[in-house]
Formats: sequence, C-alpha cells, structure tokens
Amino acid sequence: MDGSIEGTGMIQPHGNALVDRTVDADRSEQLREDFESYVTVTLDQNLLFDFQNLAQGVYSPLNGFMGRNDFLKVVNDVTLESGVAWPLPIVLDITTEQANKIEPGDRIGLCRPDGQPVGVMDADSVYRYNEADTCENLFGTTDEDHPGVRTIRDKNPFFVGGPIKAFADELPRNGSYDLTPKETRVLFKKRGWETIVGFQTRNAPHRAHEYLQKSALEHVDGLLIQPKIGEKKPSDYTNDAILNGYEALIESYYPTESVALSIFKSRMMYAGPREAVFDSIVRKNYGCTHFIIGRDHAGVGNYYGDFEAQRLFDAIGNVGIEPLYYHYAFYCTKCDGIVSEKICPHDDDCHIEPSGTKLRQLLADGDEPAPELMRPEVAETVLETEEVFIE
Repeated sequence: MDGSIEGTGMIQPHGNALVDRTVDADRSEQLREDFESYVTVTLDQNLLFDFQNLAQGVYSPLNGFMGRNDFLKVVNDVTLESGVAWPLPIVLDITTEQANKIEPGDRIGLCRPDGQPVGVMDADSVYRYNEADTCENLFGTTDEDHPGVRTIRDKNPFFVGGPIKAFADELPRNGSYDLTPKETRVLFKKRGWETIVGFQTRNAPHRAHEYLQKSALEHVDGLLIQPKIGEKKPSDYTNDAILNGYEALIESYYPTESVALSIFKSRMMYAGPREAVFDSIVRKNYGCTHFIIGRDHAGVGNYYGDFEAQRLFDAIGNVGIEPLYYHYAFYCTKCDGIVSEKICPHDDDCHIEPSGTKLRQLLADGDEPAPELMRPEVAETVLETEEVFIE
C-alpha cells in the first residue's frame, strides 16, 4: 500500500452521533407520488447494503453516496473533504446513458434489485473517475488478480453522489442477527456495558480467533462478534457456515452474558489496511469503544504486510475507537495451549499455526481440523452446514 496519507495535515476525530436518513410511512408515500418522474437507478445487492448502511447510520458521518470532492479526498488522503478520517469510497455507479440524464440538483429514484422503490437521492455531482489511480491508491496495486481491483474495474464509468432518503418500511432485515447501530447501542446499555470490543471476521472461528477475542474481553465489559455478510471471493466461507460456527462456539465456550453476535452487511473489498480502518469506524458507529486488529486484516494473497493495518492506524491517529493490536497466535505443544509470540518462549517446531487456507482445505475435504486448531463443536457444526464455501 502506498503512503498517501503522509503530509495530509490534521485529521479530525470521529464523533459518536449517528446519521439517520430513514423517513416514515407518510413521508415515504409523498416521495413515491413523484417517483415515476425521476431518473431511477436499480441497486444491486451490494449497493442495497451500502444504501441501508447509509440510511441507518452504519456509515456515519456520511449522509449519502459520495460526491466527487469526498471521493477524491478518500482515495488520495484517507479523509473526507471535512478532514474526518475515512478510508474507502462509498459510491453509486451509473451508466453513461444514466449520467447524461442526471444534472446536479435532480432527484433520483432508487430501487431494490426486485424493482421496488426503496428511496431517493438528491444528486449533487455526477463525475467520472480514474480506475488505475483509484485502484493503486486503495489497494496498492492494479493487478486484476486482486478481487478489490476487479470490483472497481467492473463498475460503470460514472458515479453520482448526494444525500439520500430511505423508505424505512422497504429496508430488508436479514434474520435475527441483523441489528442496526441504534439497536446494538440499546443492547449494550441494557447489559450495562460501557466498554465494548468489536471483532470483524469473514471466517468460521478457529482457536486463534477465540484467543484474540477472549484476550480482549479480559479488558472490557462486552464483546461484539460481527461477521461481514456480503459478497466475498470464491472459496471463502458462506454466511451460514460462519454464523453456525459462531453459534456453536459461543454456546459452549463463552460467557453468553458478555458476548453479542450480529452481522455487518457489506461486501469484502480486500483492501487490507484501509479496510481495517473502515471496519473499525463502522464498529464505533455500532457502539464499540475498542476494535481488534490482528495479522493481515482484510488482506488477500501477498498484497499487504502482516501488520500494515496497525501502522496505518498509528499514522492516521484518532478515529474515535481504540484499536487493540495483536500479533501471531498459534498452538504451542510445549505450552499446551493457544499463545502468541509475545508470551511463548519456544521454537517454531513447537508451534501449530492455524492457517486459514489449510483449515478451509480440511473442511472442504470433509475432515475435521485438529482440536488444537478448531473446536470440535465448531468443526462439526460447520461441516453440517448445507453449503460451507462460496463456489
């Protein structure tokens, strides 16, 4: 990743206020009356997730899809135009034909993938973007083997930005774990949690994940485990496999009064350090005070250094949530348990590392990993899931 944030000056810290861009049934009905007169854009599932996150405050302080100035500042400086830290663009791409029909000041109708109106956006800018520069700054590469690069390359040639209004009654809910930031904050308050650590994952849980979570939980009141539920690359775990695995782990090995499980509806961008900062800001909005940053957060292949995310946090400074840095965790045969390099004095030949690739291969072959690497209850539950991996 390039060092583009150096020399950008003071970066403003985040507040804890939540944006709410939802409108009630009466106002929704009024906006629907003129819907047929608007240029309409149909959101795919990933954009619908972004739209919902914007509406419900998950992406606070954003109040809509990014306009040109915010987009360029995020890509080049890891901040919004206001100076507030923000690492990834939240954008709505449109075709050339649609761009020719939209002028700043126009109201745009937004629809779900099934064509049902879900809200409106008041356009404040329509703009093109440079694919190569965007990819180089966001991912540190233009290599199309990188899934994030492919995501950018697959977008339409124009972006349109502006504040949104969402019809609250049309925002879908994805099961009992689909909680809004308002709801998680209420949950934490009811449980009496003043300090909460968030954990982002796209994997079924193994013992090293458990070690990180419980180590962090020693220092705070509660733990929010929040898998990212959205488009991921082939061979990643399915949403059901991840959630089923965590249900089994929490039931058997966690003090349930100290743990909450919910989902974050968003596609993986595999943006490494930038995505780590993004994930932390999102968890701040959900009400977390701390966030776990481990090895190669949101990485893919060999594009990022193992602890590059931690260095980016240090360079940015205050994003409104305290990062908790962790290094390698592994099973040591002499220590007879999961440990980290900070506390284990033994040689590498005593270490059994929980390689995500090897664990996925074992499970793909229908084999249970060694109990030193994955709890048997978790492995059994994951293997019983109808579809374990994305094809």
